[in-house]
Amino acid sequence: MTSNLCRFSTIVVATLILFLLPGFVSSQSLPDSDFQIWNETVLSFPVVKTKDDSGKESDKLSLLVIGVLRLGQNRLFPVDARVGAGFDLKLNKYLSFTPTYVYRRGEPIRGIKEYEHRIRFDVTAGHKWKRFSLKDRNRVEYRARNSRGDSVRYRNKVTVAVPVTSDGKEIVTPFAAEEIYYDFSAKQFTTNEFSAGFSKKLSKNTSAEFFYLRRDFRGLQVSINGIGVNLKIRID
Repeated sequence: MTSNLCRFSTIVVATLILFLLPGFVSSQSLPDSDFQIWNETVLSFPVVKTKDDSGKESDKLSLLVIGVLRLGQNRLFPVDARVGAGFDLKLNKYLSFTPTYVYRRGEPIRGIKEYEHRIRFDVTAGHKWKRFSLKDRNRVEYRARNSRGDSVRYRNKVTVAVPVTSDGKEIVTPFAAEEIYYDFSAKQFTTNEFSAGFSKKLSKNTSAEFFYLRRDFRGLQVSINGIGVNLKIRID
């Protein structure tokens, strides 16, 4: 009885080793690609409201609370979690200013943890025509990083959106965006990110973006593909 139990235990242990060994070996090497699932949720609290010449009301100044969660490592592991706050100021019909602070905890590669504080200043110019809209976000981002040198990046994101309407109402709005990153410490463009999807208003105060993205890191032969949902919720 004892010998049979020992043989059975040996077979089980050997089977587990053979099953886990490929995953263990692959986890020790740096992956050249990853599939991720992204989510960013922004709560917007209007502080100052304004009206245009036609009497339409809009938010002039809003406080923002930001939460981010990204799953990856090809296994739905939380590779990036962020929390932050800031405000959004509409300077005029075409221009807005959005400073924010974000704390980030990341583990993009298994066993390698990253912690950083980010201070971001966004200036966004945009205009909406009848058939399409164009938005250009310019971001300067200071990153105070744990166990690594601090860095400053400039990020430019251009988004083109084409609304699909019915009886004068927007049903869904497909969009495509391209974002480039320039690192002042490295003195070079380091990252290129393409995304495409559609946005939809879910209710009076809630809107969502559903998208596909691809991020490429220049000079590293590393890429990220993924899908995501971003939510913006306005709290009256």
